[in-house]
Amino acid sequence: MSVSSLYKPVDAPGSSRPNLMGVVWRETARPFRRTWNKWQKWRGDLHEASLRHFRFHRGTVEPEGLEFLGRLVEASQKFSGPIVEIGTLFGFTATHIALHKGPHQKIITVDTYGWNPWRLSRKTHFELTSRILHYLVQTGQVEQRKQRKSDFYATYSGPPPSLVFLDCIHSYEETKKDIEWAKSVGAAMICGHDYSDEFPGVQKVVREYGGPKEVGGTVFLLP
Repeated sequence: MSVSSLYKPVDAPGSSRPNLMGVVWRETARPFRRTWNKWQKWRGDLHEASLRHFRFHRGTVEPEGLEFLGRLVEASQKFSGPIVEIGTLFGFTATHIALHKGPHQKIITVDTYGWNPWRLSRKTHFELTSRILHYLVQTGQVEQRKQRKSDFYATYSGPPPSLVFLDCIHSYEETKKDIEWAKSVGAAMICGHDYSDEFPGVQKVVREYGGPKEVGGTVFLLP
């Protein structure tokens, strides 16, 4: 028997001998293949879990906060002014607000679209949010402003807002500017997101204004 015949493929014409090199390789690689498959599955499961956390916790207010915010919006229906949201992100919270507002209330949502957790460009970020809010914008329920909040504050000439929801830059200085503006225009209700230990600046300035009247999730309502 020639040496070359040992390497003849199993399905080669006229051969019934096993491909010894193939057998050795398959048996040697089997445990590594099992380990590789397990690692691939683990990586996929981890990726999916990360995406779930990313999608539902970084793109909108947490469920407890949304429930509380919905009740605040319903309470604001007795006032006539618009609802102002500072910080639109992807429009999920604006959509939730729209589900609870009165038919006479309009939502004005303000964002520069300069930051998002998915690292989209400003253009793509704005276009995506515009698509999410398309129906609400087209039916006149939402006015989507691509604008710096400081410019919006300086030029706002509408009636006192029925509710202002603050969810933009969560530093002490910026949150204070937001609250000062809301008070200066006579907002009937002022609330905001991220009242938590993760954002001590928000907690500090809220305490300076008398502390939260009520908190749901990490959404606060000022007295």
